[in-house]
Amino acid sequence: MDRTLTTSLPRTVVGGVGRLALCLLVSIASHAIAQRSTQSDTPAGGEWTVLFDGESLDGWTTSGNREAWLVKDGELHTTGNGGWWLRTEKMYRDFDLMLEFNVPRNGNSGIGIRGSATGDPAFTGMEVQIYDNHGDKPGLNTCGAVYNAIAPRETAVNPAGQWNSYRIRLVGDTLDVWLNGVHIHDAARLDERGFFRSPDQPIPLNARLTTGYIALQDHGNPVRFRNIKIRDLSPDPDVGGFTPVFRTSLDESAWTKRGGGSWTAETDQVGAVNLTGRDGPGHLFTDRVFEDFEVRAFVRVNTRGNSGLYVRVRPKPDNPDDWPDGYEAQIDNDDPNNWTGCIYGRARPRGTMDKTLQTRDGAWFDYRVRCVGDHVQTWINGVPMVDAMLEEYADGHIAFQTHHPGNVIEYREVEVREIRADTPDEAARGAEIAQ
Repeated sequence: MDRTLTTSLPRTVVGGVGRLALCLLVSIASHAIAQRSTQSDTPAGGEWTVLFDGESLDGWTTSGNREAWLVKDGELHTTGNGGWWLRTEKMYRDFDLMLEFNVPRNGNSGIGIRGSATGDPAFTGMEVQIYDNHGDKPGLNTCGAVYNAIAPRETAVNPAGQWNSYRIRLVGDTLDVWLNGVHIHDAARLDERGFFRSPDQPIPLNARLTTGYIALQDHGNPVRFRNIKIRDLSPDPDVGGFTPVFRTSLDESAWTKRGGGSWTAETDQVGAVNLTGRDGPGHLFTDRVFEDFEVRAFVRVNTRGNSGLYVRVRPKPDNPDDWPDGYEAQIDNDDPNNWTGCIYGRARPRGTMDKTLQTRDGAWFDYRVRCVGDHVQTWINGVPMVDAMLEEYADGHIAFQTHHPGNVIEYREVEVREIRADTPDEAARGAEIAQ
């Protein structure tokens, strides 16, 4: 930089007062660069939530060994004894996340974002890498990388044993990351990049989950964390209170299959468990009946696939294997009249969202359906779709459809939150959503 400034000045200026001016220019330029690198690292405003209180693991859970996570002196420690991933109990779509970490010599860990409860969060969502590689060239698995997907713009991790700060901001498909104040990912796009173990096993970032948990990795070595906080920027924050109706197994005592097709719990290459419907036509019904509730699920359909997330539905009395009676939240990316997010044959999005497709074949999306009284609503990845008053069905089962031969539909982490519409909180929430 000094060389650039010197060659841009007349030679007669360099000397005396000119030398002072040059020093001032260098100082101003250096300050501007530092400002650009760090000014967004400590954002002001907004409500921040502490994720780790320094005293307990309240608000966190794991599918690994919980005893492998230790809280000591206000810090969260991995012990390397099979902790796997420690994740938040709530899901987040868009957020600002800030934390500090201390990695030992040759240490390895990571921060999972938008990952699922089953499978490896580094690939169901994505992992921002933690690694002891101070002084190395940036790569797809160095500290700050989106693991096996996007290399950081530069290496900014401190030497082993020193504390580091992360700020991770994710909104939609745009990622910004600061490591120790250095802007290592500047509006990085979640696109076709990304693979599993090797490039011949592609898992594009834009086909992974759009909503999920914040997670910390136990990679078999001790790492320390502290000062973990988040600002939820999601258009529809997780209100909690959901109960899984499918997560890892298909309980035949809780579900009834009707018609053709097959339904199985299948584990994919990254260890996630998906409720998978093949061929068809056929349906899978919960044995329970629901009245006022929200149901949400991660969903993926194959090319030219077709399905439906049914609510308040019942098999036809005269032919229970036929198309059922109820409301179908459609899953079809090719039907120009009833596309994903519509209530089939009954309601479509209004205004600018009319005929605006939010999904594509082969990519996961977050589907949510809410039924309270006659008010039926749908969301795709947090985007409001249908908002309609439908009076025909007051209660019924939840059901999934597999539509035709060659069809493949996958549901992951299906959860339900039952609602009492007369409670003040739900009445206020309903009114807010309706606006």
